[in-house]
Amino acid sequence: MKTLFVADDNELDLRIIRLNLARNVVFGHVLYFNDGKPLWDYIKSNIDDAVNLPDVIFLDLNMPVMCGWSVLESLKKNYARLPKSISVYILSASIDATDRRKAMNYHFVKEFISKPLYRDKIISIAKEDEHSPRIY
Repeated sequence: MKTLFVADDNELDLRIIRLNLARNVVFGHVLYFNDGKPLWDYIKSNIDDAVNLPDVIFLDLNMPVMCGWSVLESLKKNYARLPKSISVYILSASIDATDRRKAMNYHFVKEFISKPLYRDKIISIAKEDEHSPRIY
């Protein structure tokens, strides 16, 4: 099973995701971050260790300390160094088409999803990612 990291500062959105993941064990390991900074710090400190890196990230764009855009830029700058590919799914309350287009310019962003993230979509992402080729 794949590892999932979730970065979101909204407690209600996190609660919805936690409940849906608890009801449907589709990821083997899940770590939650309430901002992009601890998420990026974790990735940076494990950047050469495929076992400790996520397979999938659910990433909010608007967070107070390190926003999702900064996480995306940091991933982009370091992506070639990663020992495996990471699929990023943007979770956003934004309906701005510019945000959607900008996010989809990152090759590792698989989808831009409007919040909240529900059960069926989580299951679909887990299954889709399960069949994606991995670079190790």
